[in-house]
This record gives sequence, C-alpha cells and structure tokens, in this order.
Amino acid sequence: MKSHFYSSAMAVALAAASTLAAPQARAALGQHVESVASDATHLTAIAHASIVQGAYAVHTISLPSGTLVREYVGADGIVFGVAWEGPTLPDLKTTLGAAFDRFATANATRGGSPLAVSADDLVVYSGGHLRAFSGRAYLPHALPAGVDAGVVR
Repeated sequence: MKSHFYSSAMAVALAAASTLAAPQARAALGQHVESVASDATHLTAIAHASIVQGAYAVHTISLPSGTLVREYVGADGIVFGVAWEGPTLPDLKTTLGAAFDRFATANATRGGSPLAVSADDLVVYSGGHLRAFSGRAYLPHALPAGVDAGVVR
C-alpha cells in the first residue's frame, strides 16, 4: 500500500514541479492542430515547419529553455501525441490538456525507472535528470489508422 501511495505522490509531485519550473507549453493532447500556432505565439518560441509523414504530421516547437516539444497531428487535425526533450520539462498540465488529471491520478509506477503510466486511454513516459529530460504521451484511441505508437518519440 505504501508503494502505491509513494508512486502516486511522485507522479503528482513531478507534475506540479513541471508546472512551476517550466515555461508554459500550451499544446495539448486531443486538441486541434490550431493549438500549435497559438503555442508558438504564447511562448515567443520558434515553430518549425511541419513534416508530413503519411497519415500524420509532426510540428516542432522550440521553447526558450532549449527544450523541443513535438506534436503529432493526425489527418483529422487532432493532436494524438506529444514528445519532449531538453534541459527543462514542459508544463505537463497544459501539454497533456484534459489528460493531465488522468495522468495525475493514474496508478503511476516508479522503481528506479522513469515515470510511466499505461492505460487504455492514456500512455505517458517521462524520465531524465537535471538539464536532460525526455518523455512522450499519446492517446491510443486517437492514433491514426495504421500508425504505430512508436512514432511518438
């Protein structure tokens, strides 16, 4: 029982720390592609040209901290995945959007390994250490037909 409490508390603490310490990244799972442009404007960031990969496109945003946030958008215009890497965590509350509450209350596992949440409706993997963070999150039900979840990286 203590282990479950510790893992859930760790997930909430990590999420809270990312909210306080990182610049606001407003991209969110499940939102429309229009959020990419508003994210770049809000962050005074550079939105790189999107790369089309068949059934989806990848939009990259460079945060002022040097962290890169990649948004994976299906042909329907919905962000189905988000990945990040860099010296700071993006704001996970806004990056995960409506999925954040599910992430914070999920049965997170932590045992000397990165934070991982795997459920039918949400998958999140986040790890790293000071100045070297990386992670990914995606909505399994929102993956475009024929696209493997491994593309979100």
